[in-house]
Amino acid sequence: GAALSEFFKAQAGTLHVCIEEGTQSGWLVEILSRRVERIVVTHMSESRGQKSDERDAFMLAERLRTGALETTVYKQVGAFATLRPLVRAHAMIVQDTVRGQNRIKALFRSRGVRVAGKSIYHPAKRAEYLDALPASSRGAAHLLFAQYDALCVVRDRAHKELVAESHKHPLTRQLESCPGLGEIRVAQLVSVVVTPDRFRTRQQFWSYCGLGIVMRSSSDWVQTS
Repeated sequence: GAALSEFFKAQAGTLHVCIEEGTQSGWLVEILSRRVERIVVTHMSESRGQKSDERDAFMLAERLRTGALETTVYKQVGAFATLRPLVRAHAMIVQDTVRGQNRIKALFRSRGVRVAGKSIYHPAKRAEYLDALPASSRGAAHLLFAQYDALCVVRDRAHKELVAESHKHPLTRQLESCPGLGEIRVAQLVSVVVTPDRFRTRQQFWSYCGLGIVMRSSSDWVQTS
């Protein structure tokens, strides 16, 4: 990062930089924004033919110069530089917890044990379910339950840290007063949107947030068979 920053610092003139969307694009925007006039992240469509990094770089530069970039990716984080990674981490941990639940139920169903609802995850009910398993499967069930318990502890911690960071921004308290918007949803919303000013119209902003009105009619449905 320091080497890249020094390289751009040494360049003369007004610098405009274009990079492809990727794992490190957010980091590059963060460290280079202070060194260049403008930095743009773009999605590139799949290209065919012979690959050449030099040719691709010149193509991106030309599209940036002529304003021909079709899809750009918003990478600014504003005041939510700490909140955004917490939102992503919380989402991944919740997803892992759900996967752990599904694995537990799959193990019991594979042995013909009926499971429904969430009672199987409660510590007080586990002994009853474990007794229904053959001895050969109980060791695996104990391991999956241990994994699930550990994930629940981490999930609760992630939730707590997420909400604490979110509430450092007064805007989140206002948004949480809206019906249907809770602590997690508001944290996700503000960390992704960052600022509504980046949208040209209110309709674009509403659609981006999933609040746009979608009209459907019976004529939209087509029988395929």
